[in-house]
Amino acid sequence: MAPAQETSPTEIAIHNPATGDFVGTVPIATPAEVERAVAKARAAQPSWDRIGVRKRRQLLTTFHDLLFDRQDEILDTIQRESGKTRREAFGELLTVAGTARYYTTHGEKYLAEESHPGASRFITGARVLHKPHGVVGFITPWNYPFILSVADALPALLAGNAVVVKPSEVTPLSAEMARSLLVHSGLDGDLFQLVHGRGDVGATLIEQVDYIGFTGSVATGRKVGVAAAQRLIPSSLELGGKNPMLVLDGAPLEAAVDGLIGGSFYNSGQTCIAIERAYIERPLFDRFVGLAKEKTEALKLGWSLGWEHDIGSLISTEHASKVEAHLDDAIAKGATVVTGGRRLDDIGPAFFAPTILTDVDDSMELCCEETFGPVVSLYPVEDVDEAVAKANDTIYGLNASVWSRDSKTSQAVAERIDAGSVGINSTLLIYATFDVPMGGVKQSGLGRRHGRPGILRFTQSHSIVDSVTQGGGYEAVLTKVTSESRARKLAKAFKMLRRIPGLR
Repeated sequence: MAPAQETSPTEIAIHNPATGDFVGTVPIATPAEVERAVAKARAAQPSWDRIGVRKRRQLLTTFHDLLFDRQDEILDTIQRESGKTRREAFGELLTVAGTARYYTTHGEKYLAEESHPGASRFITGARVLHKPHGVVGFITPWNYPFILSVADALPALLAGNAVVVKPSEVTPLSAEMARSLLVHSGLDGDLFQLVHGRGDVGATLIEQVDYIGFTGSVATGRKVGVAAAQRLIPSSLELGGKNPMLVLDGAPLEAAVDGLIGGSFYNSGQTCIAIERAYIERPLFDRFVGLAKEKTEALKLGWSLGWEHDIGSLISTEHASKVEAHLDDAIAKGATVVTGGRRLDDIGPAFFAPTILTDVDDSMELCCEETFGPVVSLYPVEDVDEAVAKANDTIYGLNASVWSRDSKTSQAVAERIDAGSVGINSTLLIYATFDVPMGGVKQSGLGRRHGRPGILRFTQSHSIVDSVTQGGGYEAVLTKVTSESRARKLAKAFKMLRRIPGLR
């Protein structure tokens, strides 16, 4: 393990959590520097908007291809500051590329001018333009440092906005890499800027931008939402989750266990849509637990720049201690450890064994609160109704998973779950399904990424209506109603509109 690097008070030092090795530094932005970054973005944005969506799309297409040309460099950067495995870093690259490919294919269609009927057919008309907000700010977390620093920014840029990102101070180098690639693809550097620092830098950013996107904890998300509301700027918030998995009697057992392991332990459980609790119908429960234990204990933990490991490090020793505290509380109150349940200091300072628990109840902190680590609780249930009721008994509502051999049953159960997304015979699939909106309900957030909503959130609807000029236009209609008989004739005519196909 390399010694910690000395840095000045104006810098943040970055260390690999898997090894403790020094990786690099970034400068801490002062409030004045945040203001200057936004001012530069604001000055560059109008010309970016004027070049049109097709030229912007061409630049993002170049960026897409550059991701694969610079693949090794990107993966190395992600791994060295996050401690995750090569496969998990590769997943980040694929997701960013998929986002770029999706919006370069469909974004122009979503941003196109819309024509609509006016208030009265034949004498009025209407159209809607989608104009960029101006400068979009993002405050992003450490768990997916490449995806979350740039993937949401791509549709924002395509819509004609400039972007200023405050990445996590723990993993800022992936964001620096993303910016370098965009600039290399031809983007004016003023249109995608980074401001580094802690919470005060994010607070200053919110005071300057025209839109704020935040991904992170519920507690911080509330503060971001309040700050945005005080300025009356739009915002989107993707927050925490305590995501359930439902395994119904007759489900494909081995596939469901594989789904649990992928959904719970991918990225060491540090995934907002990860599965943290699973409800298994009783006839399957004992076999499910046994198979899950067997497969979990076969996972390979470690860190290297190769492809041999299944699970990497947690983000920090501090976070490992938080996961450990959740687990210790549960064990002290009667939870049973099926497998795992300990830190793995022999591998690295922030490694934690993938853990399966049973006998968890609501007296335990991890029963209801997000753990955000490689820990999942398994519960037997008597039937589907009990599984759905328990799945919905939470303040969160981000993602869920249903496993069954019967498609009709799975679809019906999925519709009953209070979550922004539900995967059938899948756990994390929603994040790779770019054509549908993704986001939370209840305390899991506001707004949606992906699909048409994922780009239109970065625009303002600009409605233009027009009327014929003869007789004073549409507004003059009511001025002609000067008697009871004329009023009745006009009312009769309006009533008849419902009977004419295509009118409203």
